[in-house]
Amino acid sequence: MSTRLTIDLGALAANWRQFERRGSIGAVVKADAYGLGLDAVLPQLSRLGCTEFFVAQAREGLLAAEVLGRSNCPGRVWVFEGVTPWNQDLFKTSSLTPVLNSELQIQRWRELGGGTCGLHVDTGMHRLGVPFVDLLSLDTRGLDLALLITHFACADKPSHPLNAEQMVRFDAVRQRYPSVPVSIGGSAAVLGPYAEQLPQNHISRPGIGLYGGNPFAEGGNPMQTVATLEARVLQVREVATGTPVGYGASQSTERPTRIATVGIGYADGVSRHLSSRGAFCFGQKRLPILGRVSMDLTQVDATDSDVQEGDWLEVFGEHLTVDEVARTAGTVSYEILTGLGQRIQRSYRF
Repeated sequence: MSTRLTIDLGALAANWRQFERRGSIGAVVKADAYGLGLDAVLPQLSRLGCTEFFVAQAREGLLAAEVLGRSNCPGRVWVFEGVTPWNQDLFKTSSLTPVLNSELQIQRWRELGGGTCGLHVDTGMHRLGVPFVDLLSLDTRGLDLALLITHFACADKPSHPLNAEQMVRFDAVRQRYPSVPVSIGGSAAVLGPYAEQLPQNHISRPGIGLYGGNPFAEGGNPMQTVATLEARVLQVREVATGTPVGYGASQSTERPTRIATVGIGYADGVSRHLSSRGAFCFGQKRLPILGRVSMDLTQVDATDSDVQEGDWLEVFGEHLTVDEVARTAGTVSYEILTGLGQRIQRSYRF
């Protein structure tokens, strides 16, 4: 075993409790629970009291429903993509609940016989959802609406003016459907200053915050670390000053150097953008990445450490956070977690 991902379900529970103080709580478990594994994460969330689960696609919704059934966990699985020509048969034969995004999807749901559904209203993100300006002419008669959804485009930046604009628009939506529970967004929307404006019948749907990522673009992370990715050192060698390292000889050593070759690469989710920029940790000591990250291997500068073959290095975790790794790679923690390779061995602790 050259790689391992340790998921702390106790930290997941602690993060859950931060959201629990803000009313009814669901959980976004799309992309295999943000790469951390539906099989373990869903039962843990169920034990914490979660009964509303959100996924992006119907097929992954079936996987979530299967886990819930196998674990004897109650719960409803919402599907953000709604009812489409390529997934409508899945809704016919399962208990999945669609979030309808357009008049066409509403019509399609009626033709399938209807039933419990959600309605997504686009209040300013211009992604999925019924455009807010079309709401007054929208015919929702006969629908068993169980949830009204919108999504904030800039929730990670609480002071952004679009947040207030979207809240005003969604207030108008709520007035049209006063008895239907609502959900305005994910982790940052629930933890941000507009949390005080959430109605009593609100269902939050945190994602990245549950899994330990910082919900906000700036400032400290209020969440506990859930995932720690580590990889073993496969070989250590000493080279002279001016020795080229890795594919393309893109970087050469600037001093006599101990190179540790680590058994992890971009096939496992280590971004190639970390080449010659990122680092791994040995304890609290950072070992800079040398040269290009390759598919299965990454070299680091171990000159100032006593790293040996077989030692574990932290790729991200307590000492090198997933958010810092993401910033260095020019991306976000969501992409780092959901991009983790399947050959990484996953283990869970409480």
